[in-house]
Amino acid sequence: MTPSTKNDPAAPWISHQVDLGRQPADFLDREWLLTNGTGAYAMGTVPAVNTRRYHGLFVAATHPPVGRIVALNQVLERLTLQKKRAQMTVEFSANLFRQGDGHIYKPEGHTFLRRFTKGLCAQWEYGWGELRLVRQLFLHWKEQAATLRYQLSFLDDSGSAARLAIAPMLTLRDFHALFHQNQGDLHTQPQAEPGVLTVRRDNVAVTFSCPGGAFVSDPQWWYRLSYPAETRRGQDDHEDQFVPGWFEVQLEPRREQEITFTVALGDRPAEPCCTEEPRLRHLLPLWNHVGALDQPRKKMLVAAADDFVVDRRYKDQLLCTVMAGYPWFADWGRDTFIAFDGLLLCTGRFTQARDTLRVFAGALHHGLVPNRFDDYNDQAAHYNTVDASLWFLHAAMRYVHVTDDQESWNAWLRDAALAILDAYIRGTDNDIRMAGDGLISAGNLGSQLTWMDAAANGVVFTPRCGKAVEINALWYHCLCGMAELIASSHPAQADHFNRLAGRVKRAFMKVFWDDARSCLFDHVRVDAQNQECRDPALRPNQVFVASLPHSPLPRTKQQQILDVLRAHLLTPFGLRTLPPEDPNYHGSYRGDPFERDKAYHQGTVWPWLIGPYAEGILRVGKFSKESRQEALAVLTPLLDQLAGPGLGQLHEIHEADPPFRPVGCIAQAWSVAEVLRVLILIEEGDRFAAVSDD
Repeated sequence: MTPSTKNDPAAPWISHQVDLGRQPADFLDREWLLTNGTGAYAMGTVPAVNTRRYHGLFVAATHPPVGRIVALNQVLERLTLQKKRAQMTVEFSANLFRQGDGHIYKPEGHTFLRRFTKGLCAQWEYGWGELRLVRQLFLHWKEQAATLRYQLSFLDDSGSAARLAIAPMLTLRDFHALFHQNQGDLHTQPQAEPGVLTVRRDNVAVTFSCPGGAFVSDPQWWYRLSYPAETRRGQDDHEDQFVPGWFEVQLEPRREQEITFTVALGDRPAEPCCTEEPRLRHLLPLWNHVGALDQPRKKMLVAAADDFVVDRRYKDQLLCTVMAGYPWFADWGRDTFIAFDGLLLCTGRFTQARDTLRVFAGALHHGLVPNRFDDYNDQAAHYNTVDASLWFLHAAMRYVHVTDDQESWNAWLRDAALAILDAYIRGTDNDIRMAGDGLISAGNLGSQLTWMDAAANGVVFTPRCGKAVEINALWYHCLCGMAELIASSHPAQADHFNRLAGRVKRAFMKVFWDDARSCLFDHVRVDAQNQECRDPALRPNQVFVASLPHSPLPRTKQQQILDVLRAHLLTPFGLRTLPPEDPNYHGSYRGDPFERDKAYHQGTVWPWLIGPYAEGILRVGKFSKESRQEALAVLTPLLDQLAGPGLGQLHEIHEADPPFRPVGCIAQAWSVAEVLRVLILIEEGDRFAAVSDD
């Protein structure tokens, strides 16, 4: 029994259906995601078997968008049929437990699964003889609550009496952690209203409600549930879960019937919400803005992009921010402003764009934008980045260009932008300073300030201190763009920026260009003998010289860079971070955190880099028909991934060796944002062509 989608404006273009013709266990690597605009989420696998610590039917945000706790890990579902003296029981849920070198399922409800569908809700369809059970999971839009709806059909053919029992499996833990019985008790508190139960652990309360049902106390512990995805990641991989009892509903022998079960953060039950309408109403103007209603792939991208845009309360104001990725990232400055154009400007979310800029402008410290806000302290931020502030400037300039919001620009945004430029010129924290040649230098051998920032156990895997190529491409672009924006209001300062940009342009070619390979060095540092050391590693960071509207190199050089990247780094799912012939190349992304961090930027493919690569094709090709066709061709595999195996999302990274297995976060903001941005850029290329430097 599948709910009708006849009048659903989302169907079928953002629905992803998986028919389980094979064993459902074969689909454990297919993961889905639901979000609700607050940082809360639900996530799991197609067979509804949790395989990692971050999976849960509801992960609530106690301090949106962070402070996330697993409010409902899983549910046990048992249908009991009584016919005369015979009693039959079937269970529809499943959990994994380690046995020897493999795993066993308890219960084995996944074997009854026939179909999974993911749209704005998640839906599982089970079959047992003639009986059909459909479970749907809805997250309440902008609320810390979720509803499970059960629809049963053909029950009248299965028995004269029946009851459905639903038991929540709980940890109420931080979503990064694991839970064991000896770490604290979970306290149950049945409420006066029938079918309502509150469970508490420390300062967290979660309330469950099953209208028409009765709670039957039967406290028990399930020990050592296994998470094989954590095993593969070299992490602790098992935990205990608490089951307080069962919510039992007596079923009538009718052909079709419906039961709801809700979970809500706090000590009050939530009203069941079994509709996608609030989210659809929210998405419709976004689809209209990009003209996506009759373009399935673009419509999917807009829905995927919306997962990352969430509320953040900052200094008593409800503003906006961007979650970098699900499940484990929060809002990071660098990720936010790389994704800013695609997520917010391209979709017409101009108020949210302004509010996002305001959040980070308000948190400026010595001219630096936070690399990230703290997950546990609303007042704390971390400033260990050199590029987040430059990406903020790029986003601010794009915002003014697209919206012409002169009021915000004059009131606060221009001052924030000028403060960043002034800090970089004068020098600021993290050894960030402008050198005598006008180029920006930052960091030391023990720091990791660029986006290639992996480090573990005191080892910095990609030390890029000194003058990094993409930092100085951004620096040149920001100087030129700001000079244009303030030419009428601050002519003297604009002239200073223009003259400084000229100095940067001359130095850039001299410092970074490698005649032998017809491309750019990745970074240049000064050693203890005051000698410049140029890093010859071929990395994708030079792509921004071709993609940014203001480039310090002529088009002929930009084309040479793209040719080299195409020959050595391009894959169907993004750019590699090193070519296979490099001695530091890692083709796989496996093992414990140290091994994975070592591979993170040493070959691993990043989908978000397809954005600047495709934009470089467009700009160098002057947005010709041929360049648009080539740019679309490099986007197509990711669009196919979104519509197929990705179940509506794009991963953070892919392994560097074929078949380019997707790994890392299952949903990454800049992966989605860059594909959407460039897809629109391809369509509207003539409008952008005039912006590019020659």
